[in-house]
Amino acid sequence: MENSRGAILATLAAGLLWGSSFAVIKIGLRSIDPYWFVFLRFAVASAVALSYLAVAGRLKETGRLLRNPLVIWLGVSNAAGFVLQFRGQTLTTASNAALLINVCTIFVAIASRVVFRERFGPLKMIAVALGMIGIYLVTTGGRATLSLSDSFRGDLLVLVAAFLWTFFIILDKKIVDGHGVDVRALTGAMVLVTAVAALPAALLLGGGLPRPTPEWWAIPYTAVLCTVIPFFLWTWGLKHITATTSSVIMLAEVIFALALAALLLGERLSPGGLTGSALILVAVGLVSRAATAGTPDGPDVAPGEQPGEADLEVT
Repeated sequence: MENSRGAILATLAAGLLWGSSFAVIKIGLRSIDPYWFVFLRFAVASAVALSYLAVAGRLKETGRLLRNPLVIWLGVSNAAGFVLQFRGQTLTTASNAALLINVCTIFVAIASRVVFRERFGPLKMIAVALGMIGIYLVTTGGRATLSLSDSFRGDLLVLVAAFLWTFFIILDKKIVDGHGVDVRALTGAMVLVTAVAALPAALLLGGGLPRPTPEWWAIPYTAVLCTVIPFFLWTWGLKHITATTSSVIMLAEVIFALALAALLLGERLSPGGLTGSALILVAVGLVSRAATAGTPDGPDVAPGEQPGEADLEVT
């Protein structure tokens, strides 16, 4: 239980740090190309993570993980998600991005039914329905007709990113459920693969190398405080709680992101957007209740530890 409580606190801390990223990214995008922003963020994150791993003597383990196809796909899906999110945030608000990215919680609930055999009862079905309505209201503001505005197109890009992060979360859970996986080494491997996978998009879509601007502080900020540290905390937490429970705790990310967007950027949701955001939060809350109902040890039982389920081991 001590590990479970620690995992919840670690996941919560990760959520707050990730929540700060949306406003910071929006500020950075004022002068930084989105494709180069993604690459530079993860290049810096890789340098920081690998330097730490070298000091800690974990580079050999990192090299072993880099030979695991699941880790490669983890980094590729992460890079694709961030490229779409950053491009989307050039068109939509930080508030909408934070809300729509966290729709992946609902996608994870669906996917976990197949991958981890987690329960999918009436509460989850209601949650999916409410979540879909919430997505519609957030992206359209409650209008009956769709508008192909820049904001709407940005929302769609962010929504696709959320879909991709469903695979990211499931893959990460599958990897950490393997015996003997070093979370620090996995963090280093993931950010390195993400940086390499993001480079082609920067070269092909981002034009020439960007020149430093006053907003470049956003690169090291997101690299360290929104990548290396929270990913380590979140991944360690996944060793002791379910993928769905982890996603639910990450509601803190949405709330903190909306507060910062209002404080730093002056963003305000429309009445339709407010209704949609409430429905999304309710949907995620229902997923939480459904995920924790009926398990003998509460919400802190990892899928591989539930009765009748075999451990998921990565070879």
